[in-house]
Amino acid sequence: MDLSDHLRVVVANWWRILLVAAVVGVGTYAWSNNADPVFTAESLLSVAGDDVLDPQTSTTQDQLAFRAEYFAEIGMTSTVAGRAAELEQLPYSDEETLDHYSIVTTDTSGLLLVRASDNSPEEAESVARGVAGALGDVVNEDQATARQERADQIERRIAAIEDAMSQVAEGSTEWAAYDQALAVNNAALIDVQSQGFFRISVVTQALASTTPVSPRPGRDATLFFLVAFIVTAEGLVVARAFSDRLARTTDAAAVTELTGLPVLAMVPRGIGPDVVEAFRTLRTNLMLLEGAGRPRTVAVVSPQSGFGKSFVSMNLAEAAAGVDARVVLIDADLRRPVLHTRLRCNREPGLSEVLRGGDIAESLHAVPSVPGLRLIPSGATTGDTVGMLGGRAFRQLLDGLDAADLVVIDTPPGAAYADALAVAAQCDAAIIVLDARSTRRRPAKTMVAALERTGATVVGAVVNSTRLNRRDTYGYERT
Repeated sequence: MDLSDHLRVVVANWWRILLVAAVVGVGTYAWSNNADPVFTAESLLSVAGDDVLDPQTSTTQDQLAFRAEYFAEIGMTSTVAGRAAELEQLPYSDEETLDHYSIVTTDTSGLLLVRASDNSPEEAESVARGVAGALGDVVNEDQATARQERADQIERRIAAIEDAMSQVAEGSTEWAAYDQALAVNNAALIDVQSQGFFRISVVTQALASTTPVSPRPGRDATLFFLVAFIVTAEGLVVARAFSDRLARTTDAAAVTELTGLPVLAMVPRGIGPDVVEAFRTLRTNLMLLEGAGRPRTVAVVSPQSGFGKSFVSMNLAEAAAGVDARVVLIDADLRRPVLHTRLRCNREPGLSEVLRGGDIAESLHAVPSVPGLRLIPSGATTGDTVGMLGGRAFRQLLDGLDAADLVVIDTPPGAAYADALAVAAQCDAAIIVLDARSTRRRPAKTMVAALERTGATVVGAVVNSTRLNRRDTYGYERT
């Protein structure tokens, strides 16, 4: 499917797409408008060591960045969340508190951003303030615990060395080794006890937004409207691409691409001047066919029943008779004939009697409502319809109607019976009737191929039950 087909499907279904998008947009607006408001509060925290002012021992930027990421991970634990809930007396459990805030590092090394959300500005500020305080307390406690554990470990080692020294003679080589080890551990203990902390300090106090960040009914409705519009449009395009059904379109090029035939007329649904004009166009196009000459006998066929084949046959005959042409309409649907009922004529004598040797003149019935039109109804029921329609008698019948300017033959559905193929092969031309609402691509292609295999001259297609407006024009592009 190329871009033109893509746009054709969207344009043909614009009102469906717009309706779905509008329903989604309105629904989103109603839902968003009734949702609880959400406010946010932010607090900026600094991560710095106690030695930050000492140029000789101050922490590097990489160390600050590493510590900031580490403390941000600590901040997103249930321990910090529970401490924050206790500090600010929040009405949430530890896990619920975690859902109300986030901690991220910033582009500046050593800075953390606490972002809290809640249903009021005061509650959002309370969450952010509690998280900042809880994180500072937990970080200090963790570092103090780690330093004390390290100091205890060294003190135990010092005690073991002193105990070992008491067991040897003072001044001996072994005693000197113990004394050196004792000095090293005492220095290590002093280093641990004097080691500074990384501390969390508040740079900016928690400050909440004055307006809710969500919901925003107008923004949400617009966004979902656009998403629904695009998704619905693309969904219809995909469905059309994989569908076997002929699109409901007035674009003759799409039908021509499917069948390889020119579109002789697009017949709208219902009754009225548009329908009359469509059949006048069909009549004119038959008269002006290039290459095939003006056909005198025309078979009207369709892949399946219910496509309006008999309707097209009858109206084409009436349109031709309207220009003072001598027209004969033959009901060759010997299985389920309808033309005699619609034109209010007797069914017998008719086609079956003529094919058995009856007089043609006796089977020609005048149609009172349409001067110049004669009907040969189906006649009596017969068994071997294909044998009768495909035999020499039918060809002789067509030759015997040489006084007629146009002979239109209605046939049974081509996909169900071979009668239509037998009739079309003996006519000057055949037109295939498609229904814009229910025609399937595969049966339509199969019908055209079958007609061509039998030697029928298929001159074009008529698309029935289309949707047209006043600006639509009829006819086809000549090829």
